[in-house]
Amino acid sequence: MLASCSSKININNYIDKNSSFILTLNSTDKITDLTKVTQTDIKVNSHKYSKLIEWFNNNESGWQLTPSSYLANISVRQGSFGLLYTKGTDGAVISFIDKENKSRQYSKSITKGELDFLSLMNE
Repeated sequence: MLASCSSKININNYIDKNSSFILTLNSTDKITDLTKVTQTDIKVNSHKYSKLIEWFNNNESGWQLTPSSYLANISVRQGSFGLLYTKGTDGAVISFIDKENKSRQYSKSITKGELDFLSLMNE
């Protein structure tokens, strides 16, 4: 049995708080059954940006290193940093390039629906 270590990650070390995030929402069109992709910026001084930064700051601990690939209907990107989330689920995945220039990916269990605010387009 493998022992899993939990990591504390300060997201502020991997993002630029003066730059917007790119938010991508993937949804399935109910008529065509095709994937619809909507992309928008999360501006620095917006309510959604503040909520996202607050979420990152409140979720520094409990991250597990994960080599898996993930599909999500919500992604947030800024440079080499990324957050993946599927609406209504109880998990999040982050990826980034660390200070040693190594690619890292971590997952974390979260409260179900905790990041659903990202899918609200007019916030």
